[in-house]
Amino acid sequence: MNYYEVYLAESGRLVARGNARECRKQLGCSSMDSFYALVNRSIRGINKKYTVIKKKGGETDYPVLGANDPIHKIKGGK
Repeated sequence: MNYYEVYLAESGRLVARGNARECRKQLGCSSMDSFYALVNRSIRGINKKYTVIKKKGGETDYPVLGANDPIHKIKGGK
């Protein structure tokens, strides 16, 4: 599984970090295909708005959030 760190190219500010699904949600991409297109174009230098660092599984220095993590739970829900 790949993990991503997405930065704004101009300021270097981290805007998304995690697996593809988590980053898609954080960036507000409409689909997984649009996120993968953003990553591909950024790595190839076509997209100048974002800088994307792509890591293979096991190379990350942060825990990947699971379904039971509080960030994924709905307020007042289960």
